[in-house]
Amino acid sequence: MKTIHRHCCTVSDFAVNSTFAAAAQAAVVDFDAASVAQLSHTNLPSPLNVVNVYHGTSYVEDGFQLSSSLGATALHSLFVADDHNILYRPAADSYAMAATAAATITLSSVDHSAFNVTSIDLAKLLMGPFALNGSVTFYGTKAGTSTPVVQKFDYTGNWTTFWFNPNFTDLSSLSWSQGVATRFEFDNINITSAVPEAETWAMLLAGLGMLGWVARRQRA
Repeated sequence: MKTIHRHCCTVSDFAVNSTFAAAAQAAVVDFDAASVAQLSHTNLPSPLNVVNVYHGTSYVEDGFQLSSSLGATALHSLFVADDHNILYRPAADSYAMAATAAATITLSSVDHSAFNVTSIDLAKLLMGPFALNGSVTFYGTKAGTSTPVVQKFDYTGNWTTFWFNPNFTDLSSLSWSQGVATRFEFDNINITSAVPEAETWAMLLAGLGMLGWVARRQRA
């Protein structure tokens, strides 16, 4: 009698599992120490060390990039306060990022794939009684269009998690601007990869079904 060996799951099973794993992929841009190390560090002696920060014009973490509209300037385009900085509010978790006044910050995926953004932590940047509460407006650009989705959040001196509405899906980029009189920092940006549209799923499943049929024919 002929023995048929099944090496593992079918080709279609493997592909479906891999596809759903990719669709559910999530990331939290939380400015961990290893990623912050990519930035340059200003290292001034005491008492000037209160202004010490990690700084740069762009920042990459977990497959996503933050960039500043100001590019390379004498000021800090993007910056993360170091552990001993007493001017800026301590991070919600690990480190937190801010930007030069009036800079526009843009978040995009390194591989240019679409993504969904679910939440972000915000707080005013400066410590002390003269630091002002404020608001920040986020503009999400939908993949394949130039029409933005818009949402505004009001931040205070306490770290607060703000949730984006359901329109902030299938984005090619997310942008917001740093205030001038009212300034803020941000942390813990929660992102998931965009799920393919219904037509894409139909084509994918049809192709996987064909692969499964071929695999069964080969085992027969």
